[in-house]
Amino acid sequence: MIVDAGVFIGLDNPAQRDVIVALIQRLHDRRATLHTTETVLAQAWRDPARQVAMTRLVKAMNLLPFGDARAVGVRCAEAGTSDVVDASLAVWATVLDETILTTDPDDMAALHAPHVSL
Repeated sequence: MIVDAGVFIGLDNPAQRDVIVALIQRLHDRRATLHTTETVLAQAWRDPARQVAMTRLVKAMNLLPFGDARAVGVRCAEAGTSDVVDASLAVWATVLDETILTTDPDDMAALHAPHVSL
């Protein structure tokens, strides 16, 4: 499972935190490998002293690089978007044959990325 920035941002929201933590725990119990990219982390990382839940989650994840810039650019062109962070996730989903856990299902659908909505 690949995690988008909205999942991390949701950890900072008391109304969403419990749902996200429960879902991540369920994925962990199923021995799912969790991934995200450095660019996604950069979108959400602001204050690690305050973002304790995010810090814990990141430590349990596989942190991927941005990826193949050419493939990301092509994916953006095909989708008619300029969001290289989401396009990078879409490319990684294809490469890893994984699903993206997202708070932006419309964006991921436009990028033809396999996804589930949070």
